[in-house]
Amino acid sequence: MERAGGVISQVENEKWTLLKTLRHARHDWMNDIQIVKGYLSLNNIDAAARAADHIILKAVQESRLCNLGMPGMAELFMTFNWSQHLFRLEYELDESVAAGTADDQKACRFFNRLFSLLEQHVKEFNEHELFVHLSEKQGSLAAEMEWMGEVANRPLLLKKIKEFAHSLELKSAVWETDSGDILMEVTF
Repeated sequence: MERAGGVISQVENEKWTLLKTLRHARHDWMNDIQIVKGYLSLNNIDAAARAADHIILKAVQESRLCNLGMPGMAELFMTFNWSQHLFRLEYELDESVAAGTADDQKACRFFNRLFSLLEQHVKEFNEHELFVHLSEKQGSLAAEMEWMGEVANRPLLLKKIKEFAHSLELKSAVWETDSGDILMEVTF
């Protein structure tokens, strides 16, 4: 989905208001805090500390994503898990990734298309996750992705991923591991 200024985000597509967006963010924070509080009530200090560390790491990653200078991609990644999807998105950015190293609209088109393809090919009733690691390589933004989960018609999915990455004129590679995970690398 696109509009003149770029990709229509999930928030815009669902006609989210600022208040609805803030409610979702607050809900996420409350869930995280309740996990820490639950561990503390069980006097499990180590688990509470790990949960608090996870919250801090998540906030650091969100901050890096927001400072990347790619507002469309930041919104897409930060709000993805707020809606019903057949897989979970996790992401990590290297500290060294500089702002302005990639075209936000092209990255949004790539990730929206990838997410759509994965949704079309995922085998339901299983746990699935896409992990995206963003780094800087030779002055460009590089995304290394790992798909963990089952998909239907794997050869067709791999072919479609290669085709649309090529159509966006992106340097990319797609391959499988011995365990069946799908690995992808794209440079924007």
